[in-house]
Amino acid sequence: MDAEFTQNLLKFGSLMQALLLAAGRSRRFQPLGDKNFFSVGGKFLIEHSVANLKKAGVKKIIFVANAGNEKSIRGLFPKDEVLVQKNLDEGMAGAVLAAKKFLAAPTLIASTNDFVEAAAIKKVLAAKSCDGSILAQRVEKYFPGGYLKIGKGKIFNIVEKPHPDKTPSRLINLVFHFFRDPKTLLAELTKTSNKNDDGYELALASLFKKQKFVAVENPGKWLPLKFPWHALDLVADFLSTQKSKISAKAKIAKTAVVENSLVEAGARILDFAIVRNSYIAEDALVGSHSLVRDSQILANAVVGSHSEVARSSLGENSWLHRNYIGDSVITENVSFGSGAVCANLRLDEEEVCVEIEDRKTGTGRNKFGCAIGADSRIGVNSSIMPGVLVGRGCFVGSGVVVSKNLKTGSFLDTSCKNDISENKKSAPERGKALN
Repeated sequence: MDAEFTQNLLKFGSLMQALLLAAGRSRRFQPLGDKNFFSVGGKFLIEHSVANLKKAGVKKIIFVANAGNEKSIRGLFPKDEVLVQKNLDEGMAGAVLAAKKFLAAPTLIASTNDFVEAAAIKKVLAAKSCDGSILAQRVEKYFPGGYLKIGKGKIFNIVEKPHPDKTPSRLINLVFHFFRDPKTLLAELTKTSNKNDDGYELALASLFKKQKFVAVENPGKWLPLKFPWHALDLVADFLSTQKSKISAKAKIAKTAVVENSLVEAGARILDFAIVRNSYIAEDALVGSHSLVRDSQILANAVVGSHSEVARSSLGENSWLHRNYIGDSVITENVSFGSGAVCANLRLDEEEVCVEIEDRKTGTGRNKFGCAIGADSRIGVNSSIMPGVLVGRGCFVGSGVVVSKNLKTGSFLDTSCKNDISENKKSAPERGKALN
């Protein structure tokens, strides 16, 4: 593979380029915001994706952004070309057409919806004796994606979200698509209808009939990023590959225990706290007698005393105090009152399901807590049930059980009736300890 890749790289030279699609609305990822800017180990997902593409040998990256994230992407990559897709209803077809003036050279079309290793991208670029190649993932269980119909060494068709009993193969399409001549794709895109946001897939299906496209099976890991719980897979993967290091500018109490963790400058870990297999970002604080395990605590976040954070992500400037956060994703500027908890396990210990776009969706996990959007507040002694999504800017009153999703800007409280009358009893004196 490496020899083939090198041959292609020498042939195309500086024209080896990628079109990185980052204009999607991230609707199914809510309430966590734009998935491109979900932070993993102190870097945004889009930064990890770009690093992977460059590691694979891509020389030039062209970004397709939306009006909401254009400025942020330009700020991260000031030397690269950033285009804006004006009509997001046109999906991938509109994104590619927005960049048509740059598609005169061999191009890899990629997105941040799937995270794979650089070796897989190299393998796609190395495919030979074909007009293009598609990275494919073999799945044993049904996944709601596009399935490839394969035969005689080429791709014949792509079937979007077929019935689980009618999948044409076990290979699903990942958006790492290499085109030796992307002008042929542009020609098909101008012909196809895009009424159902499927113009790109229809164009591909038409190309498959005219040209030879091959499926390149992913040889390594695959981390999809479609739903909120997928963010936890990214964090777990990062933690499994990080090197343990404590910055000389971090402050660790002598009685604290820090094992197999990356602790950045300015972070503070106070007396009797325990941090294992975790990432503690700049200026974050882990309070006394707290436990952080298999989690990331992002910049300026506070894990207050006697709290536990397990297999979770705590966003920037978020605060805890005597809380339990398990298998949950908490975004920036979220505060928990004392005693509030995120339940992460059903009583029957079966799969946790989440309501996504009015449809119950399985997470594939028997442990998943909640996902909470930015600028939310959770009152003291409240409980958030497994699989609940709390939107941005939500307030939850004290002592409340949150069992259903909360839309952005919701206020949830309960009416508590208090009967107040004259107290006719007196408190006994405590002369000695009771038996």
